[in-house]
Amino acid sequence: MKIADSKSGHHQSFLAPAEQRLVRAIIAELPDSVSPLQLTRICLFGAVVAAVALVGSRWSALWTPLIPLGLFLNWFGAALDGPLALHRRTSDPRLGLVEHTYDLFSQILIIVAFGLSPFLSIASAFVVLICYLLFSAYTYIRAIARHVQQMAYIGLGATEFRILMAIWPFAAHAMGVDETIDDGVSRLDAAIMILAAFAICGLAVKALSDARRIAVDESGRGI
Repeated sequence: MKIADSKSGHHQSFLAPAEQRLVRAIIAELPDSVSPLQLTRICLFGAVVAAVALVGSRWSALWTPLIPLGLFLNWFGAALDGPLALHRRTSDPRLGLVEHTYDLFSQILIIVAFGLSPFLSIASAFVVLICYLLFSAYTYIRAIARHVQQMAYIGLGATEFRILMAIWPFAAHAMGVDETIDDGVSRLDAAIMILAAFAICGLAVKALSDARRIAVDESGRGI
C-alpha cells in the first residue's frame, strides 16, 4: 500500500527494501515530462491489459504472456506515482485520492478477471477479492486509529501479490488447471477457501490485539 512508512521495517514486505531502492533509481532517471498522474494512468492501463489477457486465455494460450506484462505496467505506475510526487514536492491530497482509487479499481479488475480466466474459478476469485478488500480496509483503518502505516502482512504486500498473480497462470497451465470446466468445488477452490479462512481469522486476531492496545493507550491518557 502507498501509505507505507519505510522506517517501520516490520510492517514491510519481503521485497520492500529492494523495491524502494529500485523505485528511487528509476525516479532519478525519469524525464521531467513524466508526471505522477501519467504513471497513475499507466497503472490502470496495465490492469486493463492483464484483465483482457486473462479473459482471452480462455480461448487461446497466446494471451498468457501478456498477463505479466500488464501486471508489470500496473506495478510500475502504482509504485512510482506517489514517490515521484514526493520527490518533486508536488504532492496533493486530491492526486493521492486519484492514485488510491485507481489502485483499488485496478486490483479489483485483475482479481475478477482471474475468475473469468481458466486459471481460477469465479468463486475463488471472489473469495480472494473479499480477502483483498478486508485487508486493504483494515490497513487504512489502522493507519487512522493507530497512526501505523502498514504495507504488508506476514511479509506479503502488493508487490508480492502481483508476482504471485504473474506466476500463477504459467504454473496453472503447467499443472493442467482448467477452471472453466464446471465440476463443482475443485481442489483449488477448497485450498483457496481454507487459506482465506486462516487469513481472515488472523486478521480478526490482529484487529482484537490492536483494539486492546488502543484501549490501554486511551486509559493511560485518561490517567
